[in-house]
Amino acid sequence: MRLTFTVILRSLLFVSLAVMVYDSVRVEQKFELLGRGYIDGFSVNISNQAGIIFLVIFILFFILNVIQIVVMKRNKSKQAKVEDYLLPEYDTSDERAVDITGRAVRFSFGFILMYTFIILGSYMFIPTYFLDYVWYPMFSTASIPVFGLIVYLISFKILYAR
Repeated sequence: MRLTFTVILRSLLFVSLAVMVYDSVRVEQKFELLGRGYIDGFSVNISNQAGIIFLVIFILFFILNVIQIVVMKRNKSKQAKVEDYLLPEYDTSDERAVDITGRAVRFSFGFILMYTFIILGSYMFIPTYFLDYVWYPMFSTASIPVFGLIVYLISFKILYAR
């Protein structure tokens, strides 16, 4: 359950960052369209909701990681390993969990390499994506780590269930 919660929070962090960056890229797109003469003018509604969502998720993620470290330190002996604090998803003293995590990371990394190749290759089918489809490169690029985390979670759960 702890791993699922961590993956969800990290995925939300990437999605909220993409939404926050999308607003500024959208304004740049409008300036480019204006400069090329495609539009005569535009109005901008500046909203700080995406930034607030990003900050709330970041603060929540940070607080939960600190709580996880404090609880882990209280439950462990004084000779806790550094890996226990850096990788709070699993217990590093369990050799089976370390092996399963390594295999899940390999599956996830292989998926990220393949998925990145496909996403970057898909950009050539949208030659004017900066003018017409500005949302596509923003959100498809942000989906790379999100899908990598999801593959890691699924492969970890499947391997751990065996």
